[in-house]
Amino acid sequence: MDVFLVVFGHLNVRDVLYVRQTSKAFCDITKTRSLWNKLIHDHVLRKNIPIPGLGGRQIDTLTSQELEQYLYRALNLRRNWTLPSPNVVRQTDTLTIQDSRVFALHFLPAAGARWLVSLSMSAGRLFTLQCWDIHASPPTCAAVREMRNFRGMAVNKVSSESGSIAILDPQLETLSFDPTSTDPSLGFLRIGGLHQDGTTSIQSFSNATLITRDINARLYLWDVGSPQSKLELRTSQPHSVLDVMLIDELALVMRSKSLELYALPLSTSFSGGSASLYPVMSYQWPWRVDNVVMTRQFRPLRTFRTNDTISILIRFGSLFPWSINLLHHYELHPNVLYASSSPLNEANLPYDFPPVLRETIASPVRLHATSDMAIGPYGTAIWTDSHTEDYFGHADRGQRLAGRFSPGRRFEDGENEEVELSDQIATATANSVYSFQEEDSWLRVALDETEGKVALGGDDGRISILEYI
Repeated sequence: MDVFLVVFGHLNVRDVLYVRQTSKAFCDITKTRSLWNKLIHDHVLRKNIPIPGLGGRQIDTLTSQELEQYLYRALNLRRNWTLPSPNVVRQTDTLTIQDSRVFALHFLPAAGARWLVSLSMSAGRLFTLQCWDIHASPPTCAAVREMRNFRGMAVNKVSSESGSIAILDPQLETLSFDPTSTDPSLGFLRIGGLHQDGTTSIQSFSNATLITRDINARLYLWDVGSPQSKLELRTSQPHSVLDVMLIDELALVMRSKSLELYALPLSTSFSGGSASLYPVMSYQWPWRVDNVVMTRQFRPLRTFRTNDTISILIRFGSLFPWSINLLHHYELHPNVLYASSSPLNEANLPYDFPPVLRETIASPVRLHATSDMAIGPYGTAIWTDSHTEDYFGHADRGQRLAGRFSPGRRFEDGENEEVELSDQIATATANSVYSFQEEDSWLRVALDETEGKVALGGDDGRISILEYI
């Protein structure tokens, strides 16, 4: 039996199923847990394929039957996800607020992608924050809060007891929500707050750390557990901040004209209540950044310890009042020579600067048309643009939801080649079109690559949730 297990472990999944049908003895062997544990490691984990529906469970805790089922789900999602026209297995639509516009959409990072947060604006600048249970059919609103003094929000990038959402209305508060509440108006729960004057926006929320901006464009980092102290992230080029990513003891700040790396202290609780830092590295972009999303590439199996590669998807602006018809996909690679025990400085950085251009993707956007984008940790970038003449025979209106799947570069395999690319001419196109429409109503897009879900928010207050598994 051990010999057969070794042999079957080298087969692909379809051949294992064929072998199962040949005899009762082989059928029993192909139901062995060790076999399916090897198959899911070889065909899913080593290929960096997400496993939908796992819900935070560990592979080591799964039975043989569960391993087999999750392997099928992972491979079926990847096969459908990367088709030129992926099949929508299920689509649900819901209305946030009548006669409103969806301003923000986010999947909460809790396992299972059950909760979707939306922010909509209706007449009189009435903002409505809602949390949706998208496992229900149709989706139901589990929590709602109206805000008339709204100035900003951020969704926690990790599941944390410090709260799921931070809002500025007009004071800064951190919120969680009660999924068991039968009254949506009581669904949001206040966890804490920072009573600070002068804060104009929330830039990032990760675990127990908040980053805010004040009226003078200064960035401050707060520990929600110690609201009396703060850390100012200073810069010599105070351009507008578009995104902030917190990585262990690092802060990666994306500005409209630069990318800055800050080394954070081990604790943000300072005696005296205030301190300041300057970036240890700053990179100047060739053009003004109009829109950007960043994420850490997920690698379940590593052969040695390094930081995760950072994927950066950018749409640059132009000298005219519209963006260019290109998307630039950059990567910030970990520095394999970084010595964590030595002081962090320009000669000893955890990441290699400058960022490496991976692809320049064609993505036309008409004048005055809207466009949004998202990027996942497994290599998928999705966006909305105006390339619809192939479907409707005209180019004056219409939107498509397009994407490009590009598996991350694998340093652990010894691959270290860079391809000569152009940053002004498209060298790649979308390899999947997930949806398209003849109207121009889509404003926001959210992506859960692990669960194979995409959410679209429109200018009519409607949300469409597309599922591909």
